[in-house]
Amino acid sequence: MDPIIYCAFDPAKYLFISPEVSPLIYYSHLIAGFAALSISLLVYLHNPKLLVSKLFLAFAVVFGTWTFLDVILWATNDPGIVMFAWSVQVLAEPALFAIAFYLFYVFIYKAIPPLWLNIVIFAALLPLVALLPTSLNLEAVSLAECESKEGLLALYYTYILNGLFTALTVWFGFKQIGSLEANHKRSAKFIAVGLVTFLLSFTVANMISSITDNWNISQYGLFGMPVFAGLVAYSIVQFRTFTIHIAGAQVLVVALFGLVAASFFVKEAQREMIAFGTLFLTAIVGYFLVKGVKKEFEQKLELERLAAQLDKANKRLKVLDKMKSEFVSIASHQLRSPLTSIRGYASMILEGSYGKVPKKVGEAIERIAESTRLMTMSVEDYLNVSRIQAGNMKYEISRFNVNEMVEKVVDGLRREAMHEGLLLSYENKLKNSDGTVKADEGKVNQILHNLIDNAMKYTEKGAVTVIVSDSTKPKRVNISVKDTGIGMDPETIDDMFEKFERADNANSVNVSGTGLGLYIARKMSQDMGGDITATSEGEGKGSTFTLSLPV
Repeated sequence: MDPIIYCAFDPAKYLFISPEVSPLIYYSHLIAGFAALSISLLVYLHNPKLLVSKLFLAFAVVFGTWTFLDVILWATNDPGIVMFAWSVQVLAEPALFAIAFYLFYVFIYKAIPPLWLNIVIFAALLPLVALLPTSLNLEAVSLAECESKEGLLALYYTYILNGLFTALTVWFGFKQIGSLEANHKRSAKFIAVGLVTFLLSFTVANMISSITDNWNISQYGLFGMPVFAGLVAYSIVQFRTFTIHIAGAQVLVVALFGLVAASFFVKEAQREMIAFGTLFLTAIVGYFLVKGVKKEFEQKLELERLAAQLDKANKRLKVLDKMKSEFVSIASHQLRSPLTSIRGYASMILEGSYGKVPKKVGEAIERIAESTRLMTMSVEDYLNVSRIQAGNMKYEISRFNVNEMVEKVVDGLRREAMHEGLLLSYENKLKNSDGTVKADEGKVNQILHNLIDNAMKYTEKGAVTVIVSDSTKPKRVNISVKDTGIGMDPETIDDMFEKFERADNANSVNVSGTGLGLYIARKMSQDMGGDITATSEGEGKGSTFTLSLPV
C-alpha cells in the first residue's frame, strides 16, 4: 500500500534534508543545537558526578531532540512522521522548560526543590501527558494546504506551562542570588541572564508565530540559546563556574567553529540577514578571542617572570639554608661541651663530692641539672637535624632483637612513669617472628625513648602502653606507643612530623618541646627502611605512634 503523501514535494533525505526548508531554519537550529550540546558536554565531562552537570546535559539533549524534530516537521511530507514528531516535540518543549528550572535551582541552592514544588510541577505536566493522544494535541492535518492545525493543548503548554516554568526560574533564582558568596553570585548572574533570555525569546517567538501563523518568526527565538551558551562559557572562563579550568581561547574557538559550520547551510546569496548575523556573532567572538589570547599571553609572561624570580630566590635560600645548617652544627658543638661540664659538676655536687649540701641548695642544683639535661637534648636535636639535612647521619645497621630492647626500655622508664602517676606497660603480640630486625640499634633505642617520653609528657593521667607486634605484608615488626593523653586533631597529624611543628593543644601540657623530636625520629626510621605513623580519634582521646622496622 502506497504511503499517504502529506505535501506535493519530494520526500526529505534522511528525514530532515529538503530543498523546501528555508536556510534560516537550518542555520538557526544548527547554531542553537551546537551551542547547547557543546557547552553542556564541556560541563558534564569535567564534572560527570554532579547533579547540576547531569541536568545541564539533559537540558541540551532535550533541546537537541526538539530542534531535530522541528527540522523534520519542516522537511517531511509524510503524515505519519508528522504525527510522531509533533507528539514527541509537544512533550519535549515543556520538559525543556522544566529541566531549565531544575538546572538553575540546583545550581543556585545546591539542592533539589522541596517536595511541594515537585508536586506542583508534576500536576502541571500531567494534563499534557494525559491529553497527548487526543485531538486536543494535533487537531487536523490538511493535505490540500500542506499544513497541520494545532489543538488547544498547544495553547496550554505554550502560554501556561512555559510561562509557569519561566516564572519559577526567575522567582526562585533571583530570590536567592543576593545571598550567595561573591564569586558564585557573579557566575549565577551571568547564567541567570542567559537562561532567562533563552526561555523568554523561545516562548515569545512561539507565541507570536502562533498568533500570526508565521512560523518563520519562531526561528529567531532559537538564537537565545547561543546567547545562553556564550554567557555560560564566559562564566566558566572568568569565574571557573562548575569548577572547570579551561582557557578562554579554547571555548571561543569552538564557538567560531560552530558559526562557520552553520554558514555552510546558507546557499542563497540573498540571505543577507543570515550573513550579517554570522558576521556580527563572529566579530563578537573574535573580539573576546583576541582579548582572551592577549590576557593569557600576558599571564604567561608574568608567570615566566615570577618563575625566574622564584628560581633565583630558591637558589639564594638553598645557600642560606646551608649556611644556617653549618652555623647550627658549629654552635651546637660549641654548646655541648660546656653543658656536659655543667651536668657533670652538678651531679658531683649532689652526690656530696664537695661536701654536704644544704637541702635548699640541693633543690636548686637539681633544677640546674634538669634544665641542663633538657638543653643538652635540644642541642642534640639541632645537631641531628643538621646531620640529616646535610646527609651526614651515619647508621650502623645490624640484626638485633627489638622485642628485648623494648622490654628493657619500658622497665627503665617505669619508675619515672610511676613518679608522674602513670601506668607504663609492655605487651608482646608477636606471632610470626621473634622480633629480630635489621636497623641501627642505637638509633632505634633513641627513637623508642623519644616516643615513650613524648607519650608520658602529653598524658596527664591514665596509661601508656607499648605493644610489639608483626605483619607479614610487608614483613615488619611494629612498636606501637599508645597513650590516653591529649590526643590530636586528625587533620594535623601529618604536620606533626614537620620541623618545629607541635599540636595546637601541646603547650597546655608541656611548654619545653622544640617540635624536632618526631621529625628526627621519622627521618631516622625512614633512612633505616622503616617509618613512623600516628593515629588519633581526636583531641582528648589519646594517640598512638607506631614505629615499623624491616624484618
